[in-house]
Amino acid sequence: MSGPSAAEARGSRTPEDFDEVFARVRAAPATNALFDQVLGPFPSHTEPFSLVPRDGLEEVLAELRLEPGDHLVDLCCGRGGIGLWFASEKGARLTGVDFSPVAVAEAKQRASLFASGGRASFVAADAAHTSLAAGTVDALVCIDALQLVTDRAGLLQEVARLLRPGGRAVITTWERRGSEPERMPTDVRGLVADAGLDVVRSEERPDWLERQRAFLERVVAADGPDAEPALHALAEEGRNFLANVSRVRRILVVAEPRQTRA
Repeated sequence: MSGPSAAEARGSRTPEDFDEVFARVRAAPATNALFDQVLGPFPSHTEPFSLVPRDGLEEVLAELRLEPGDHLVDLCCGRGGIGLWFASEKGARLTGVDFSPVAVAEAKQRASLFASGGRASFVAADAAHTSLAAGTVDALVCIDALQLVTDRAGLLQEVARLLRPGGRAVITTWERRGSEPERMPTDVRGLVADAGLDVVRSEERPDWLERQRAFLERVVAADGPDAEPALHALAEEGRNFLANVSRVRRILVVAEPRQTRA
């Protein structure tokens, strides 16, 4: 869910929108603590702004099959904590990409708090046009961002372009069950396949959705006149999501570059 409020998400989603979101959450210790209490606990300094619980992120890390020295790309990396955690855990080299300069600046500062920090770089770029070298990435992760991207096909084509043969991508997002919520995709597996990737695993994760529900209920309960601006904005989004929770599926997709066959 790393992104603007529901009202903003229906708009053009500019880098400036996300700059504002990340600036708010940086100055929101109570909001960050709720993520840790309900969805974590997470490793020190990770401070995720996604809605995948700790055990789900550990599953994502296992699916990436990282080896020491591998090149990991965290696409739509936000403030960088998840990618830094993953890279540190496995001794990988990290490149984080986000189109919010505020998020990238914070990720660069956060890197010094992780063992992987010396092997981490962060760039401000569009997820569909990263300018990274083709075929040089061993593993790529995109956590809770696909639904916020205008050019979903372009993002997934960029994933296919970046991965080396035998590389692996793991994507988490949501799908809508019908015509609403409009901003959610309807067939993530099909989008991934259309981009030139082979889907090796695709499944609904209702357990993640239930943890998300619990988290958003806590956020809404904590909202009020004295709430942090980040928590207030998250509560607005949470009320909208809770009203539509029966219309969405939580999705995990694992994909690899398509094998060419003679």
